[in-house]
Amino acid sequence: METILELRDVSKTYTEGGSEVKAVDAVSLSLLKGEVLLLMGPSGSGKTTLLSMMGCILRPSSGGITVDGTEVNRLEEKALPDVRKRYFGFVFQSFNLFPSLTAVENIELVLRMKGFAGKSPRPEALGLLDKVGLGDRAYFFPGDLSGGQKQRIAFARALVGDPPILLADEPTANLDSKRGNEVLDLLRKRAKEQGRAVVIVSHDPKAEAVADRVIFLEDGRIRV
Repeated sequence: METILELRDVSKTYTEGGSEVKAVDAVSLSLLKGEVLLLMGPSGSGKTTLLSMMGCILRPSSGGITVDGTEVNRLEEKALPDVRKRYFGFVFQSFNLFPSLTAVENIELVLRMKGFAGKSPRPEALGLLDKVGLGDRAYFFPGDLSGGQKQRIAFARALVGDPPILLADEPTANLDSKRGNEVLDLLRKRAKEQGRAVVIVSHDPKAEAVADRVIFLEDGRIRV
């Protein structure tokens, strides 16, 4: 399989109260197309920070990141939004849905942000909801939906533009076992049926069943 993302000795250091705290410490890894990579570790181990650097949300303090052959850490800040729009879909733990917009409107908004060129994004948004089994909830507001349904909407939104890399931060948190398994199955299918690379950050041991590879972080470093 082909490498789509590579990290080389990546570190992230924060300054707190005059002292430096290294959240991620010299991490190197490669992500392959069609692979599900699971990042596990205790709270505070650096998982979310590492995921944010993978997705070009945070810049590393040192080290290099390559996305599809491009050294993104060398790009100017103004170039990074285009990299995120082209290569990444994000599934956040807190869903990040707009409560005043319906399910379909939440997806339409992201379609417009990613430069949808058609007359109306509505048919495309409805199609994405159908893919996650929520076509019958298109005109519901987030407040009227269950946690599992909101997570599936967040997943549908992450599919906008068919990004080659999906990054999911605790996608099963606060979901019951059935709904959690559904979300994990959707991520697995995306990798295996569409050839997309998937990274999951999770404490959920069920996530190990869908992963091709598991990496454990502890104190910002990969535990060998």
